[in-house]
Amino acid sequence: MSLKSYDVWLKGLILLSAGYILVTVTSIYLPIIFSIVLAFILNPLVNYFTGMRFWPTSLEIGRGIAVLMAFVCTTILLLIMGTFVLLPFMHEFDKFIIELPALILRIQDISINIEQRAILLEMPVNINTLIQQTVANAASFSADLARRIFQAAYGFASSIVQLVVVPVLTYYFLKDWIVLKEKLIVMFAVDSRNRVRKVIEEMGIVMSGYLRGQVLISIVIGLIVFGGMYLLEIEYPLVLGLLAACTETIPIVGPIVGSIPAIMLAYLISPALAIKVVLFYIIVHQLENHIVVPNIMGHTIALHPVVVIISLLIGGQLLGIVGMMLAVPVTALLKVVVKQLWNI
Repeated sequence: MSLKSYDVWLKGLILLSAGYILVTVTSIYLPIIFSIVLAFILNPLVNYFTGMRFWPTSLEIGRGIAVLMAFVCTTILLLIMGTFVLLPFMHEFDKFIIELPALILRIQDISINIEQRAILLEMPVNINTLIQQTVANAASFSADLARRIFQAAYGFASSIVQLVVVPVLTYYFLKDWIVLKEKLIVMFAVDSRNRVRKVIEEMGIVMSGYLRGQVLISIVIGLIVFGGMYLLEIEYPLVLGLLAACTETIPIVGPIVGSIPAIMLAYLISPALAIKVVLFYIIVHQLENHIVVPNIMGHTIALHPVVVIISLLIGGQLLGIVGMMLAVPVTALLKVVVKQLWNI
């Protein structure tokens, strides 16, 4: 067997080993994903600091120091948010968790009451069955929502040790990104390196724009929902605002899912208030589609809605809610690869 054949077999064995490791060590994905997201978000701030000079000299600020300065600014911002947002939110969330079983019982009582009224009205059998199924689904959704909240809290608590490495990984991603990129590029054939470099740079631009835009959109929508729920005097406005900000990361279906708890809480007070909440979320959705997203996100992703929906279905089938959150950016990155490698 020739030396070239040995080289091909060795590369194939390395790729298979790497694939096996990636499949088996899924627990390390969370801190790596967090680190990459933070690196993309903080990179513009780091670039800004690297363009500054030490006064009164003309010495440039090194990238390592710029990364530390960005960390300090981020830490100060998080402390301010923790004081004015996180502490009130934790108090409200604790109250929500304590009262959640009682809320579920109230929703179930309302569902039984609706079913009884539907029977008294002597509606056609098919309509009566449809009402009963809808009410039963709403009640089961409430129970499922409670279960998911507890699971998410437990999952986050169990992953807190892994997240300790996030600042370290983020530091090296920001400081040595160019070095890491070049080390990856030299693994390809010489005549392919320019194209690979172009693919990586375009993927970085798309991902950076998407992540920063998505974070800003989530913050804006979360604040709008918090303000609306507070003015409408719905209970737990901070929890509902954070829920809206989180579900905003799932295109199309996310805002709908985020509105359901608010509508149900409003319905516990009165059906008229629930209608007002529905109208509020419709207005927010229109503002999001026609003002917020176009001005913040622009054409960073530029995916057709059909492609977005299909990617959401695939992501949800593979990884559940996390898969739906990752579906759109992953699809956008695949679009870049296909466009560059196949000239589509």
